[in-house]
Amino acid sequence: MSSKRILHFDVLKGIAIFMVVMGHVIAMCIRGLDGAFLFKFIEQTHMPIFFFISGYLTYAATGQSTFKTPNLKKRFMQLIIPFLVITPLWVLYFPHSGLQSPLSDNLPALYRAYWKDGYWFTLCLFELFLVYYPLSLLLSRLHRSWAQIVAIVATYAVLIVMAVLFSDEEAGVDYPGLGLLARFFPIFIMGVMAHRWRGAFDKACHNSAWITTAVVTFAVAFFIVAYRWDMPWAENNTVAAAINYLLMPPMQLSLIVLAIAMAEPWCSREFQSERQPGRIARYFNLLGHKSLGIYLLHYFFLFPLTALQQPLKQMALSAVPLAVVAAVVAVAIVAVTLLVIYALERSRLLAFLFLGQPMSPR
Repeated sequence: MSSKRILHFDVLKGIAIFMVVMGHVIAMCIRGLDGAFLFKFIEQTHMPIFFFISGYLTYAATGQSTFKTPNLKKRFMQLIIPFLVITPLWVLYFPHSGLQSPLSDNLPALYRAYWKDGYWFTLCLFELFLVYYPLSLLLSRLHRSWAQIVAIVATYAVLIVMAVLFSDEEAGVDYPGLGLLARFFPIFIMGVMAHRWRGAFDKACHNSAWITTAVVTFAVAFFIVAYRWDMPWAENNTVAAAINYLLMPPMQLSLIVLAIAMAEPWCSREFQSERQPGRIARYFNLLGHKSLGIYLLHYFFLFPLTALQQPLKQMALSAVPLAVVAAVVAVAIVAVTLLVIYALERSRLLAFLFLGQPMSPR
């Protein structure tokens, strides 16, 4: 696999991590605005981008065009070491943050929680690599595309069963993180297969009919997933779970097609021309390069904004004022986080422990 970075992926990661911070400003700083359309849109769109790109970049073919297994030691150092270092610090810091979110006050409670107080992503991504390791060996032995698809669907079915048996999102309990593992396995593996069949995937992202289909699919699936209480037939917990597991994969794939269809030509104009790229493009490109560090550290710079809750509710939680408030605050939080990342990167040991960066000299 080429080590050359994919510019529109870096920019998409930058946009996604900025949306992560915006979402946490709404949910943890202001609070009480979870029903806002903007929050629901952010909730359903930012993380699939990371998992798709991770899957896309994970795929590598051997000389025989078989699937190469991921380097689990490297991924453990990159993802789990910072998770184990930062989560105890977060538990210690949270009571002094002023935030009123109902998060864990001890480490066992954090590890038991479904969302791990927000630190679920690194654990979930590493678990995806664990699942993909044996799956990649199996896919390498299956030479027909239909057989590979059957193996992937079977793996997804097993993960769903395990999630149903060992996780409970309603109760907020999931020690091994199986619920989120099952939720994001499809988009991760779609990233893998999109790279394997990148010619066909690239054509789909530039085809008007596919883009139109993606718009319709995303809009319909998003409404059902995000507003299922508006549909009496979807109120049952079993039906709700089925909706998540059946509708989220096509919704997330449609999102990716639309995101690439918009980001790739924009990045081509900004970065592959003689003129200097614009500030917005450079900003999101920077955030894309620092996305893991921003994710791991920005929680420490969230602060209470509950005084804004009622004014925003009086504006009917309209997307524009809420977006402006969340974006302005997110810019400030990201700026401080980037400054801390810069300081930590002066030490290879601290960059390894807190940012998941390799210890080898740059």
